Amino acid sequence: MSTFRKISIVFVVLLALCLFSCKSTRKSVDTDIDVIYFDNVDEYPLFNGLSAEEGFREYVAKNTIYPVNAMEYSITGRVFVEFIVEKNGSVRHTKVVGGANRALETEALRVVKSSPKWTPGKVEGEPVRMRYTIPFDFRLVNVNTTSSSKKVELSEETILLREIVVTGFGIQRAPIRLN
Repeated sequence: MSTFRKISIVFVVLLALCLFSCKSTRKSVDTDIDVIYFDNVDEYPLFNGLSAEEGFREYVAKNTIYPVNAMEYSITGRVFVEFIVEKNGSVRHTKVVGGANRALETEALRVVKSSPKWTPGKVEGEPVRMRYTIPFDFRLVNVNTTSSSKKVELSEETILLREIVVTGFGIQRAPIRLN
């Protein structure tokens, strides 16, 4: 083996070791930094000009669709979604903090993530970040159900909005034609 080849191999190995041992300089997002809780706010966030309790509940109720596969298997349950209203009014850092079923969780997350901008809360005239948690209660009417709700423990700082009840009335199927 030539000297050049040996040096090249050693160089590649050292370069690989260096790359894998170096710490990433990418910053992680800590959602707890500068998050204001409900009792510390001068002006509360608004959603479409209404309080979060009224405006966001109405938005969520109009935009949530009971997942078809959950209806097919008569799955019901409660999903808690936590999110932060940022200083610019956008909704970020959405996550399920208590769930019933993957399909129900996915729908609840989809609705919260699709939220238009809010008017942020303010402290001393400056916009601040606020954390909210909203419960979705997925129920079916006149169907034997399989509830997959679990007990959820929320932190004391959580602002819990009133529950949203998403009601499914069964699956609408097209009639089958027999020729």
